[in-house]
Amino acid sequence: MDYKIVLHDKFQVIGVKKVFSYDQGKNLEDIPKFWDEVHTNGTIEQLGKLGTSYMGICSVSKEQATNQEMDYWIATEYNGQNADGMEIFEVSAQQWAIFKSVGALPEAIQSTWQQIFSKWLPESDYVHADGPEIEVYDGSDTTKADFTCEVWIPVTKK
Repeated sequence: MDYKIVLHDKFQVIGVKKVFSYDQGKNLEDIPKFWDEVHTNGTIEQLGKLGTSYMGICSVSKEQATNQEMDYWIATEYNGQNADGMEIFEVSAQQWAIFKSVGALPEAIQSTWQQIFSKWLPESDYVHADGPEIEVYDGSDTTKADFTCEVWIPVTKK
């Protein structure tokens, strides 16, 4: 897999969030619908005015984990400018494994997630650390076969 290990300072994002169930992979169907919703209702344009890239952020609290639920944010890096109906979320300083995903969405990124958790993490010198998982998109056409985005996983050495 194409990846790099990067230390990143804390940063804030601004965006919208929903709670999703990941029981029986329900999130794999519902999160793409959330993206469709933010494209349809104008939220993606608002985010585009606030930042240069889009992020999908998965965050799971201990309480949510017992219910197989997670927060999923569609956001951009916060630059101090606020927007109605959006919330701010702080991502703590972390060491990240950053993976490149190539191909049309959602299939390509779902495949990347599968490879990370079924192959890379078990075989690597790293374990998943506490913290959110992040998808980073540049805003280009996600239906193209050569679309490129990133998946960020918080990690620590074994």
